Amino acid sequence: MKSRLRPFCLLALSINAACSPGIQPGRETAGPDGTVFRQMTVERLPELNAPRSAHHTLLLGDELTIIGGHTDGFKLIETAEYLRDGSWHEVPMYYPHDGGFTAPLPDRTVMVGGGSAEAFGIGQTLGVEVYDPASHSSRPLGIMSRKRAYASALPLPDGRVVVSGNWYADDDIEIWDPAQGFTFLKPVSQARTCPLILAAGPDEAVILGGRDPYGDPAVALVDRLCGEAFRDPVLEEWYPVHEQRYADVDGKIGAYTYLLAATRRSDGEPGVLKVSGGDISILALERPLPRLGVDGHEIHWWGRLQVDRTRRQAWINGDEAGGRIYFARIGYDATFEGGPASMALFYAEHPDGVPFPVDVPVLLPGGRVALVGGKQPDPPVDDRVLAYNYITSREGFIFHSELLPRQKGIPWWAWLAGLLMLGGAALAALLRRKPAVPDPGPEVRENERPSQLSEQIMRLIEEEQLYKRKDLRVSDVAMELATNKTYVSAMINKITGLTFSDLINGYRIRDALVLMREHPDMPLMDVADQCGFSSMTTFRRCFKAQTGQTPSEWRNDVDRKG
Repeated sequence: MKSRLRPFCLLALSINAACSPGIQPGRETAGPDGTVFRQMTVERLPELNAPRSAHHTLLLGDELTIIGGHTDGFKLIETAEYLRDGSWHEVPMYYPHDGGFTAPLPDRTVMVGGGSAEAFGIGQTLGVEVYDPASHSSRPLGIMSRKRAYASALPLPDGRVVVSGNWYADDDIEIWDPAQGFTFLKPVSQARTCPLILAAGPDEAVILGGRDPYGDPAVALVDRLCGEAFRDPVLEEWYPVHEQRYADVDGKIGAYTYLLAATRRSDGEPGVLKVSGGDISILALERPLPRLGVDGHEIHWWGRLQVDRTRRQAWINGDEAGGRIYFARIGYDATFEGGPASMALFYAEHPDGVPFPVDVPVLLPGGRVALVGGKQPDPPVDDRVLAYNYITSREGFIFHSELLPRQKGIPWWAWLAGLLMLGGAALAALLRRKPAVPDPGPEVRENERPSQLSEQIMRLIEEEQLYKRKDLRVSDVAMELATNKTYVSAMINKITGLTFSDLINGYRIRDALVLMREHPDMPLMDVADQCGFSSMTTFRRCFKAQTGQTPSEWRNDVDRKG
């Protein structure tokens, strides 16, 4: 009886999920100056094995990875951690890299180098290693031509890597070559800490930065990899935000074109710079970045600017004295045609009502941002300056910006979503009653019953929304279930008459219908991306095959009918 009732329970649950507000990240709050902010949903991550700060947070493949930094007491820590299966796993490193640099290499490994030589942020180091996210291991790569802390690195198209920057020490430009190692290239016009190194052509790069090695704002000079240094008039008025963990891919919006968070020298006004082939301009925004948050506290827009190239959006983060974290999402598409960039503003509050740790978040797919570790903003000691680096955090969070459906009634699309879920549940029920299944082959465990496997397939597809993975293949499902792809594909086809691709695209189109109905102004490219389609061509083809209309025709038809 329980198994027979399950499809109808799933139908009720799917309709309820589509029609109830649930946890609503879209609640809007106006600040004292009338600026509207949208609240984000906060998801807790497991705690790190060790609290840390001045580390790098990276998304390597589909794993959040933490590299280097220092821990409580301002002590160096020589480990990395990666998040898998609901917990953090610690990996030993050769060097601590407290204030080091990272650079992605062509083989999908990561170069990690430099950092403080001792506890308390003292000195600089020479050591460089390569972290391999596939094997979760490191290997030494040699030493730089100069000891460095808080340097930056830029991978070049030919496989070389540019390194520059230093903290409380001299600076220059050096090059790493796979055949020759690290060699000095040329001096710099001014020493910088955490410089921004951006590609300006096939064999050219520009180096600019917000601070000198002692923390003062840098002057308006720009160094070039090949050419002579020059003074830029835009940088006389604005300087890029001092960022300790910037990579050129963060702000890249096109070939040799980048966006950078910036601050006006005269009054501290936040803004966005555009660097294209070495030419620097200020990006036109539809309105200034706000200076005040939801309760009137001043927002400090300090974080690195990160770009979601799929959605053509840039994200900047900040914080305020009240302990909230803020994000500005900037849609830069209109700027290519001379218009201003659009802006949406978000904020989040700590689930425990305390301030968030202070660190650099990392942008994730789907309008999400992760914050892991960082400095304690409200330490339980009197000397706040001392405690700022001595008390670190092991907390982690993901901030969700996407809106959830909110409906009072049960519209037709909710019934459609429910019926599709019912069909999936019916598939699972039918699979439980089918004793005859294709030969699973030697890779399948002999004691695995078809009903168990069918439930696992539906759980992966429905509950874990595996269909939203753009590169999803039947072999990925088989791997998750410890079986083989022939068995999974044959089982789905035998019961539903559908191929694996048709089944997955059916779920994607279901979600697309809901999104387009709920958010009529959402760009179709964003709809396709959020539902798991890898291209607009595939989205249009699948949409028309299932609805008889293109996405634009369907949306126009809905608009006409009101």
